[in-house]
Amino acid sequence: MVTVRLFAAARAAAGHDRVDATAGTLAEVLAELIERYPGLGPVLPRCSYLLDEMAVHGDHREITLDDGSALDILPPFAGG
Repeated sequence: MVTVRLFAAARAAAGHDRVDATAGTLAEVLAELIERYPGLGPVLPRCSYLLDEMAVHGDHREITLDDGSALDILPPFAGG
């Protein structure tokens, strides 16, 4: 399992600040989250992702999340 921490608009859309997902590619994890929490569908494309506290870049189908990984989902937010 992967621990997913949701922030700001992602947390509001899912109704949770932390959920678990099945390990796999980032694309698979995001698809699982949208299936479970449809409100995330419009939010996730605008988000940044941290995998084990490192910024994620590249094709989501090629980024693997292993059991025990932590994924942070960070929507854009105003302020500064």
